[in-house]
Amino acid sequence: MKLFDYIKVLFGKDAQWNKVSGYDKSRNSFMTNRFMSIKFPIQANMFNALKIDTIGQAESWRMVASKFSRVPGFIYTKVKATKKEKTWDPNTKALEMYLKINEIGNRDFKEAMKHNPTEIKNAISILEKQMSDDIN
Repeated sequence: MKLFDYIKVLFGKDAQWNKVSGYDKSRNSFMTNRFMSIKFPIQANMFNALKIDTIGQAESWRMVASKFSRVPGFIYTKVKATKKEKTWDPNTKALEMYLKINEIGNRDFKEAMKHNPTEIKNAISILEKQMSDDIN
């Protein structure tokens, strides 16, 4: 049984819960404990501290879940998707030239990129243009 199918049964009717096998209860007990710890942190911590059997833990969470008429919203927490940042990949020869001219290493370069990235990118792009003009 998949996790969210199990969660639906956990918050569902008693007839469905009685059909769930002990294997499914113990298999999904960790994530059930994680979900329920959002609203019931003390109880979840006590289950961990007392090292209660996973099937007994599932039955205990079923008792708590019986007070809800449906799957509560805190189970389906949403997180904001992080925006993928474009990574700047300079020309390796231009970068080597920049490091050599400024007499710095990669570590200093990364530190400088944190503080003033636009100036460094402009300088490396100028070097890149000059190097490509020399080749042509």
